[in-house]
Amino acid sequence: MEVFRKIVLALNVSANVMLFDWNERGPEEDLRLHFEAVSNLDPDEKSIIKELIEGMLLKHDAKRWTQSPGNSERLGLQNSSRGK
Repeated sequence: MEVFRKIVLALNVSANVMLFDWNERGPEEDLRLHFEAVSNLDPDEKSIIKELIEGMLLKHDAKRWTQSPGNSERLGLQNSSRGK
């Protein structure tokens, strides 16, 4: 691992560049164009975009977590028609 770290530092690249194909970890093409456009925004505008993305990701995770099998019972959200 130390050797790999030294190679990455010597080449001045990220570990991701060394481990993954160029398109293996990047966004889809339509999002890639949007991210390129965002790179031209001023720092305050970039910060707002980051906050929007983080908020959407949190919303997605919360939705996914609450819709997982068994979560409604754990959360006390059992179907009121159940058992009738």
